[in-house]
Amino acid sequence: MASLSTRRLVPACVLSVAAMAALVAPGAASAGTLGEQCSGSNIIGKGSSLQKLAQQTVWNPGFNTSVNPKACSGTQGSKGTPKVTYESVGSGAGLEAWGVNGHAFEAGTYAFVGTDEPPNQAQKEEIESHKKKPSSEATLETIPVLQGAVAIVVHMPKGCKANSTSNPGRLVLDNITLEKIWRGVITKWSEITDGGDELTGINCTTAVKESAITRVVRKDESGTTAILKKYLALIEHGPVLGEMSWNELVGTHSTEWPGTVSKPSENGGGALLKLVAETLGSIGYGNLADARANSSFIPPLGGKSEPTSWVPIQNNGLEQEEETYADPATNGDTKETANSNCANTEYTNGVTPFPPANTLEPWNEVTTKTEEEKYTICGLTYDLSFHEFSKYPGTTLAETTSANNYLLFELASGGGQSLIKKHDYLGLTTSLDEEARVGAEKSRF
Repeated sequence: MASLSTRRLVPACVLSVAAMAALVAPGAASAGTLGEQCSGSNIIGKGSSLQKLAQQTVWNPGFNTSVNPKACSGTQGSKGTPKVTYESVGSGAGLEAWGVNGHAFEAGTYAFVGTDEPPNQAQKEEIESHKKKPSSEATLETIPVLQGAVAIVVHMPKGCKANSTSNPGRLVLDNITLEKIWRGVITKWSEITDGGDELTGINCTTAVKESAITRVVRKDESGTTAILKKYLALIEHGPVLGEMSWNELVGTHSTEWPGTVSKPSENGGGALLKLVAETLGSIGYGNLADARANSSFIPPLGGKSEPTSWVPIQNNGLEQEEETYADPATNGDTKETANSNCANTEYTNGVTPFPPANTLEPWNEVTTKTEEEKYTICGLTYDLSFHEFSKYPGTTLAETTSANNYLLFELASGGGQSLIKKHDYLGLTTSLDEEARVGAEKSRF
């Protein structure tokens, strides 16, 4: 939530209403008080870099310019225009802002946390342990706000271009090969032969084809990494690093990988993509919106003689015959933005259909399948909120009001969900959006 230096004064009428409620019925504030729409203070969100472009270029400004009834552009509610800013620091750092991993609890500074790796039961309990008065009551809301595609990006070896029979002029990866690359079992470019893959070029010699694949990964704890690793766990269920499986290499183990990997000097998905663009013979991953925003990964060849692009991934299971492939973008590897190719994705916990029954439950097991109608490495990204902010230190009615207003704007069908179209993300399905809005409505003081 907003720091003291950025908070606005709460209108006297709002304070008087809250004060009267407290006098009439002690504890009434914790029963669900909320100020008049748009009467709250400026607020700050922190976390997921996957959400960065959605937040900073679409939703933050849209909240103060949209005519949607859920916005605050000067005509809705009290006619106030509270500002929302978003700090893109990664999902791990976002969770820590609300006290995960023993860090200081800063819900009085950050009104919501963005994360692509929703808190598990232990993390949920750690966040909820910061209540003013200890209780076992569930109050943390995990609210899905978007769908995003994690693109696998490559920078071909020196002098080489890719050509496959299924996608001429492009490299493709089936699921088995994808997992083996990230596990460090497939280590050379010559070992990639999916869908008729072949490295070509006058200077693409046998020695170059035999060169090592450089795997580039995030420096920081990352929700984007978690989405990828949970997908890899659908392909390989056993241990991949010591006794740990892909599903265990998330959270505090997010930065750990089998074998030798390369990491950028800075945190964030943008830093990873930049390093792939600079490194011949490398492979990495990143949010589609970030990949397209980096001019290195759009035609023609990213401006390089050795192509840098994202690759189509197998979407018809694990069979290595008659594979089909899908692009992370609805319009392929072109310059123009479109949508993440995640329509009709069936989210599961790896066994049964999801989502959980409500937003007060943990959502950390949500993943996709290796067989989907469209692209497979899709994921949900979430904003965390509280069912009752007043139970936590540092929170205020004014900040809670803005957090509630903003969450509902993000989820509004004519608001945030409509504005995000053609920005390389995808809005929620109807059922998910309805469940998310129920959770957002409960964000009260």
